[in-house]
Amino acid sequence: MNYHHRRLEKPDHSNPERWKLKFQQTSLGFGFFPALLPSCTSDLIPKGDYFGQSASPWVTIGFSLAVGIIIIFIVYILLLRKSIRDKTKSLQENEEKYRRFFMTSKDPVFITTRDGKWVDANQATIDLFGYDSKKDLFDTSVSQAYLNPHERSALLQDVVRNDFIKDLPVEMVDRRGNILHTLLTTTAVTNSEGEVTGFQGTIRDNTSWIEAGKKMDENRETLELAVTGTGAGLWDWDLKTNLIMINDRFADMIGYRKSELSPLTIDIWEKLSHPGDLEQSNKLILKHFAGDLYHFQTEIRMKHKSGHWVWVLNQGRVVERNPDRSPIRMVGTTQDISERVLIREDIQSFADQLEALHVVTKSLSSALSLKDLLDLVLVKLAEILSFDSASIFLLEDGVLRIETVHNHPHPELVVGKTFSTDNQLFQEIKTKKKPIIIDNAMRDSRFQGWGEMYHVKGWMGIPLIIKDNFIGYITMDSRKQSAFGSQEAKLANLFASQAAQAIHNARLYEQLSIHASSLESNIQERTKELTKMVDHMAGREIRMAELKDVIDKLHQQLKDHGIEPSVQDPLKDLDYFNS
Repeated sequence: MNYHHRRLEKPDHSNPERWKLKFQQTSLGFGFFPALLPSCTSDLIPKGDYFGQSASPWVTIGFSLAVGIIIIFIVYILLLRKSIRDKTKSLQENEEKYRRFFMTSKDPVFITTRDGKWVDANQATIDLFGYDSKKDLFDTSVSQAYLNPHERSALLQDVVRNDFIKDLPVEMVDRRGNILHTLLTTTAVTNSEGEVTGFQGTIRDNTSWIEAGKKMDENRETLELAVTGTGAGLWDWDLKTNLIMINDRFADMIGYRKSELSPLTIDIWEKLSHPGDLEQSNKLILKHFAGDLYHFQTEIRMKHKSGHWVWVLNQGRVVERNPDRSPIRMVGTTQDISERVLIREDIQSFADQLEALHVVTKSLSSALSLKDLLDLVLVKLAEILSFDSASIFLLEDGVLRIETVHNHPHPELVVGKTFSTDNQLFQEIKTKKKPIIIDNAMRDSRFQGWGEMYHVKGWMGIPLIIKDNFIGYITMDSRKQSAFGSQEAKLANLFASQAAQAIHNARLYEQLSIHASSLESNIQERTKELTKMVDHMAGREIRMAELKDVIDKLHQQLKDHGIEPSVQDPLKDLDYFNS
């Protein structure tokens, strides 16, 4: 039988079991589970005689659909109740969390009405405004908490326009009238119709922070005043942004205005630093960051706006670190030490020159000849000072004599020549007993240019003094104007004092040599005279001895003949012959 034949088949209402099976199949076809069907399904299926033998099967199908829809509705109601129950529970849990946060928050949390009445507040709010209980707080108007009560109206208008405000600085007052610096965060509370009925939010008490900031500013101003008195600049390095805040003195130190160096980054700082000093400075900073150095200190050169280098002393310390000890902020001072460095370099240079002077003057003691010594003095002087020519004048018998020169263009015109002591420069050197410096001898009437020295510009005369006695002076000449300064004068004066002692010793040696030579000549003459006398006395003694022998023999002969000599031996009483 084909499909069309089946559609034309008449229903068999006389077989209820068959129709029950048909109903169940139809139900399954619509997605219903058999378990949802009541056990009395067969009773719900109309009997053949209920509708009559001629009832259509479509009535049965419609009835089945109605039952299915009812069942679906029941299931939906059950699921909806479960969803409502779950959401209610979640809402209660969230409300409990909010209530717990509301009551335990360290920051003040509040709810107010639009007309300025307290609805709710946590303990932190009560404590902030200095009340003993929530009731005491609620007995007051919200506007009373504002330093300027009229400020609340304008503030709430902003909240209504923008829905909320966050961390707005607001000055409030507590119960005793103390000013509170706060940050207010609040949002509007609306009803079902969207009307604003109140406000809720938090208050952050920023009073301690503000007061600490003011105190810090005062301390910074005091520190800056104190540091300004020392001439040092201040800098504050934020390592997170690599920006460096400076004061006016720091900028002025290197020839800038503060605005010209703002913003000052670490890259600009390094560009202003001398490359030769930067590496060592960075090494010291890293050691300080690591905790190996208690504070950072280094001397570097920084480039002045005009192009020259300025020596500065940088000192500083890390004042803020992350939990991992990495640096966040470093502050310090910068001081101009250019003059100090120059003085230190001059001292070091002078010390080196003194060492050289010691070596040089030590060598002077080896020369005993005055002429050799005078030549050596100028040679050694050239080793420690720079000049074009030099001369030594000695004072003898009231006149000045040039004893020797060094690199003089015309030595034959001056060496051995004597000059009058009426010269003004000579008189000044002799009277003051200290070096005289001329920056440009060609324009100084005191300079006479002995020996055709008309090319000389820089000139210096250094006295030779021994035991406060002036014995002469050394002159140094230069073709350069202002060739000599106080430093050269100090060194030359020290050298001259040693040279004067050496000259004095050489003179004494010459005098002693002359005296010794004269004495030796006298001794030789006396020796010759004594030799002659001895020779003469020796011949006389021989003759006297022979005469004595003759006399003794004559006396003996007279005695032998019985004649007593009437005259005694004349040589008998002489000690020479009795000894």
